[in-house]
Parts: sequence; C-alpha cells; structure tokens
Amino acid sequence: MYSSPLSIYVLWHPNFSDGVFFANKIYQNFNRDTDYVLSRNLNIPVFYRNKANKNNEILSINFQESDKNAIVLLIDDNMFNDAIWEEYVSNILPNLDDNNRIYPIVLSSVSNYFLEENNFSRFQSINLMKTNNLDKQWEILKSRLLHDITRMMLDLQSVNDVVNTNTTITPRPPVKLFLSHAKADGEELAISFKNYIENNLKANTFFDTNDIADGYDFSDEINRNIDKNTAMIVFLTDAYSTREWCQIEVSTAKRKKCPIVVVHHIQKQERRSFPYLGNVPTIKWNGSFNDIIDLAIIQVLVNLFAQKFLEKHIALYDLEKKYHCHILSNPPELFNYLDILKLRQENTDKPVLVLYPDPPLGNEELKILNEVNNDINFVTPSHSFQYL
Repeated sequence: MYSSPLSIYVLWHPNFSDGVFFANKIYQNFNRDTDYVLSRNLNIPVFYRNKANKNNEILSINFQESDKNAIVLLIDDNMFNDAIWEEYVSNILPNLDDNNRIYPIVLSSVSNYFLEENNFSRFQSINLMKTNNLDKQWEILKSRLLHDITRMMLDLQSVNDVVNTNTTITPRPPVKLFLSHAKADGEELAISFKNYIENNLKANTFFDTNDIADGYDFSDEINRNIDKNTAMIVFLTDAYSTREWCQIEVSTAKRKKCPIVVVHHIQKQERRSFPYLGNVPTIKWNGSFNDIIDLAIIQVLVNLFAQKFLEKHIALYDLEKKYHCHILSNPPELFNYLDILKLRQENTDKPVLVLYPDPPLGNEELKILNEVNNDINFVTPSHSFQYL
C-alpha cells in the first residue's frame, strides 16, 4: 500500500466566505499553482473538508493514508456556533501526535472560546486578526505553515510544542541558511539579511565573516556546513561570479544537492555569468527579506518531500530489481552527470534510472542530456513505472 509522505487537510465551515480563499492559497502553494502548470511545484496532497453530506456528516480524515498529516483549522463564528463541527473537531484530537499536527487559525473574536471548549490549550494558535487585509493574512499564515511543516518533515518538534512546555529551550530551526556573497559588493546586503534573521526569526545562518574560526580550513568548513537541509542563498551581484570562493560554494552546494536560491542584485553587468548557477529559483531583490526566506524554506521542503516521495515510488514498483536508481530533487542538468556517470561506472550489471519530480523536462533539455549518454533513463512519477 502506498502512503504519501505528507498530506495537508484544510477545514472550514461552508458559510465562512473567506475559507475558499485560504484553502485555494494553501493548495496553490503546497500542491501546485494551476496558473503555471509546467513550473516546479511542491506536489504535497491537499484535501478540503468544509461540507456535510445529507446526513450532516463531514468526510472523515484517514490518518493512515499518509506518514504525516498537517491539519489547518480555520475557526470563525460559523464554526463556533455549529455543534456538528465541534463534534468533528473533538474527534480529531485523539489522533494528534508528532506525525499528525493541527494548526488552529484564529479568524474571529470567538475563536478562543472554540479552542477552550475543545481542549486546544496545548496548541499554539495562529492569529490572523491583526489585519483585515486577506493578502496580508495569507502571508502570515504561509510563513508559519512553511516553517512548521518543514519542521514536521525533519522530525523536529513543533515550535509551538516547545514554547508550550514553558521551558527556556530554544527550538532547533528547521533550516540553516548559508549566505554566499562577494565581499566586494555583496557584503552589506548579506550582513543586513543576517541581522534581520537574528533579530526577527528563529533560524541559523552560516556566514563566512564570523562563522569560520581563525585557523580552520575554509573549504572544509564549507563542506561541513552545507547539506540537503541547508538552503544556500546566493546574493548575485556584479562581482559574484568572478570570485573563486563563491564558485566553490555553489559547486559544493550542487554536489551535495543543497537547495539554492539566487537573489538577483546585478547593478550594471556581469562580465561572465557562472555557468553552474542555473537550474535554481531566482528572485529579484525588492527589499523584502521575508520573500527570500519563504522561497528558501520552500526549496528545502521541496527537497525533503521529493526525496521521500520518489523513494516510495521506487519501493512501490520494485524498480531496484531492474535498475540502479538515482534520485534528484531538482530537474536534472548536465552537472548531475558527475555523479550519474560515477554510479554507472561502479555498477555495470543493471542500467541506471534517474528519478526526479514532475513536471518532466521538455524534449530539448532531454535531448541534450541523452547526447551525453543515451543509456541513462530520466523519469518522473508521471511516467508509467510499471512498464519500465
């Protein structure tokens, strides 16, 4: 039986008019953006629970269908005054643990009464009543969900769970941010970014000006601090691509399959772009550190979910009987052949199958990859694995 690594459930009362807005935003950001069907998406299953059938029953949640479940509960006046919903929510509570978490969203003045009556005191709610602007409310909710769902995928305790123990323990952050920059023209922005994180967020940064102690080998420290749960943020300035250590940092991140986000801050020109800085999300510097942080956490979450998702498909179709399987969390590129060809040379008894998340590459990109070695198969979950 296949079970998803993670599923998200959005619960709201059918009379709550803004419920559809929040539910669709969650689907758009955590599953797929239907306006850009060919773009890379998280592809996390998102299910809606908002209507009762003719017997006044709301479709239940099967907690066994996924390894982890995140339940987003949108609490408004309508839910507070509905006994059916009160009973439905109370039946969810016994199923909650580290792998099944609930996120109560406060959307009205009576929300706290609903939480108290349903014994939600141990759950830290997300209050969206500080603003009446729907878009601003969504930005608050998105950041909180990204942060805590990533913790869930990393098997870390929820930040709210730690806070509610009334201890002085600082929750371990889900993502370590490695800031890559050229000192010549990117240091000021990188320092401002680091200071913003330290003053406003619970996240670590690896910053070469003060995190590499004197006497330590620079390349060893980079290797030690970059892994798949680290997000590298590249501040792409005019001088960046000309700096050898910046090139080493990017190359190391790619070899270790570390998520990379490029913050585009070219003021005049690059004399030559670094060729291995492609195939990653890029965001133009617009003065918003939060946009960069959210994008970085999304990339870590993409990698975590994709790795587990593809591992499950390998097991489901028993692909390792016929292939040596190599998983990529990003769309494949020529750089990946460094590892793919090594795997091929070390394992000659079976062909190599490279699995990566949907959507599949276009014909032109696949043609270039196949020209290097036509024996390597590149597939996504949308392929019919049973016919391989």
